[in-house]
Amino acid sequence: MPNQWTIFASILILNALLALALAALLSRTRTTAGRREMAISLILLAVWAFCYAMITLSTSMEAKYFWLKMENVGIVFQPVFWLMFTLNYVRRNKPVKWIWGLALSVVPIITLILLFSDVWLSYYYASVHVASPAGGPLVIARGLWYWPQLIQSYLIYIYSTVILLWFFFKNRFIYRRRMGFLAAAVLTPWFVNLFYQGVLTFQPSFAIPIDFTPISFTISAGLMGAGVFGFQLFDLLPIARDVVMEHIPEMVVVVDAHDRALDANSVAREWLGKSEKEIIGQDPLDVFRAWPQLVNRFLSAHETHDEIEVDDPPRTLDLVVTPIYNASQVLQGRVIVAHDVTERKYLETDLRTQLAVNESLRMQLLEQAIRDPLTGVYNRRFFAESLDNEVARAAREDNPISVVIFDLDWFKKFNDTYGHKCGDEVLQSFANFLVKNTRGGDIVCRYGGEEFVILMPNTKPETAFERADGWRALYQSTPTVYLGQSLTATFSAGVAGYPAHGRDGEAILHMADQALYKSKDNGRNRVTLYSPM
Repeated sequence: MPNQWTIFASILILNALLALALAALLSRTRTTAGRREMAISLILLAVWAFCYAMITLSTSMEAKYFWLKMENVGIVFQPVFWLMFTLNYVRRNKPVKWIWGLALSVVPIITLILLFSDVWLSYYYASVHVASPAGGPLVIARGLWYWPQLIQSYLIYIYSTVILLWFFFKNRFIYRRRMGFLAAAVLTPWFVNLFYQGVLTFQPSFAIPIDFTPISFTISAGLMGAGVFGFQLFDLLPIARDVVMEHIPEMVVVVDAHDRALDANSVAREWLGKSEKEIIGQDPLDVFRAWPQLVNRFLSAHETHDEIEVDDPPRTLDLVVTPIYNASQVLQGRVIVAHDVTERKYLETDLRTQLAVNESLRMQLLEQAIRDPLTGVYNRRFFAESLDNEVARAAREDNPISVVIFDLDWFKKFNDTYGHKCGDEVLQSFANFLVKNTRGGDIVCRYGGEEFVILMPNTKPETAFERADGWRALYQSTPTVYLGQSLTATFSAGVAGYPAHGRDGEAILHMADQALYKSKDNGRNRVTLYSPM
C-alpha cells in the first residue's frame, strides 16, 4: 500500500484516539446537562474516523465493505447526539426528552438496515469502488436513500449551529468565548463535509475523491477540548448562572482582575438604570459613578461587607464584595453583591422607636411603683429593699451606714386648722427640703403619714446625727407658704446605724424608731442618737 494511504489512515486513527480521550476526560467531570450526549457524540466521531482508517488499510473488498457499514454507525447517529447535547446544554433546566432522540433516530436506523442487508445495500450506495488501483479508501455513488439521510444530517447540523449561534449572542460576555469554540468545532467538519459532497456531485472526476471530514475532527476535537476543559464548559458557574443570577433579588456584578465588568444580572441593570452594553466590559468606576459610597468600598479593599446609603432612589444596601482566586491563589476577579435592606432598616428604626417608648413607659411604671405619689420621694417598699441591700454591701465592704427617721411635730393641727390640702402642702415642702439638703447617694423616703426616713450609706451614726440636727435648725426657719400664709413646722428625729446599733436592716430601723420616740418624749423639735441606756 502506498505510503500516503498509510499516513492518511494514521491521521484518522489519531482523530479517533483524540475523540475517545476527550470522551473519557468528559466522563470524569461533574454530571451536568448535555455531558452524556456530548461524550456519546465524541465516541461516534471516533467510530467514524477509526472505521474510515480501517477501510483505507484493508486489502480485501469484503473487509472494506464491513468497515464501511460500521463507519456509518458513527456517521448517521453522530448528528442526533450532537443535537441532543446542544439542546440539553442550552436549555439546562428543561432537558430534552429521549423520545425526541428516538424520533430523530428513525432515518439512521433505516439507513443501517439498508447497509447491513445485501439485498437493499444499493438503495444507499448505488456503487462502490476503491479510490485507486493501489488501494486506499472507497469512492461511493449515492443511492436513493442516501439523500434522506444526508438531508436529515444537514438539517440537524444547521439547527444545532443556529441554536449555538443564538446562545452565543444571547449570553453575556463571560460565556461567549466558550460558545465560540463550540460553534467553530461544529462548523469545521460541517463545511469540510459540504465540500466533499459538492465534489462528488459537481466534480466526480476529482483526482482524490475521498472524504476529509474525519480529518477535520482533529481540529474539531481540539476546539471542543478548549471549550470543555480550557473554559470549563460544564462547570457549575455557567450552568447555575441563568437559574440563579437572573432570579435572585440581589444585585450581582462580576468584575475581572483588571477591574472590568464581566457580568451583571437583571437586578443590577434595573437598579443602575443601565443596559447590558453600558455595563459589560466597562470600568466599575463608570458603572457605579452614581453610587460613590459603593465605589469607595470597592477601591478600599478586595473584600468587604458593609451597609451603604445610595441615592436615586434613596435606599440602604447590604454590600458584599468577595474576591475570586484560582488554585494558585492569584486574584481572578471579584463579585459584587448588594441586597436592598431599606425596608428592613425602616422596620428596625420603627422597632427601636417602639422599644424606646416601651422602655420609657416601663421606667415610668417602675418609678410609680417605687415613688410616693404625693411627695415624689421613694416609698416604704423601696426603702425596705434598699436598706437590706445597703446593709449587705456594708457587711462585705466593712463600711458603716446610718438611718435617720423623721416625724413632723404637731402635724395634725395643719389638717385641723387649714384642711388636708394644707397638710399635703406641708408634706410636699418637707420632702423637697430633705431632697435638697441630702447627698446624691442618700435615699429619702416617705415611711408613712407624716414620717420620713433617710438611708445614708458610708456614714457613721455620729455624722448622721450632726447632719440631722443641722437640718432641724434649718427647717424650723424655713416656712411653708400656703394661701399667702407663712407656716412654720418642726420635726423630731432618731438616728441609728450599722454596725454600732444592729446587724440587719430591721434592727437598725427599730433602734432609730426608739430614738425618735425619745425625741418626742423629751419635748419634740430635737434629734436623738440611739443609745441603749
